[in-house]
Amino acid sequence: MEFDGKHCIECNGTEFQMVNDSILKRKYPFVRGDNLKLCVECGAKYITCDNCGNLFTRVHLSNQVPGITDTCPNCKKKMDQVSQWIKHGIESFGNI
Repeated sequence: MEFDGKHCIECNGTEFQMVNDSILKRKYPFVRGDNLKLCVECGAKYITCDNCGNLFTRVHLSNQVPGITDTCPNCKKKMDQVSQWIKHGIESFGNI
């Protein structure tokens, strides 16, 4: 299944709620308190697009550069902080 920004890539769920995850906020510079959603069905977490509000990309503690996308699957807007993180790699931003 291709990620469309509306369904969970893990379980195909469609119900999400805003969450606050201080560990993910420290680990990734693009995770903020107002852009992280949790899939109610399976617990997968996603950042949301600043432009359209849809799910942008899945985030978790063991993300690697190939697992992150810097372009919204819905409106195609790029998120600069995600692009920088991908460009410089995980080590540039420091791990917790």
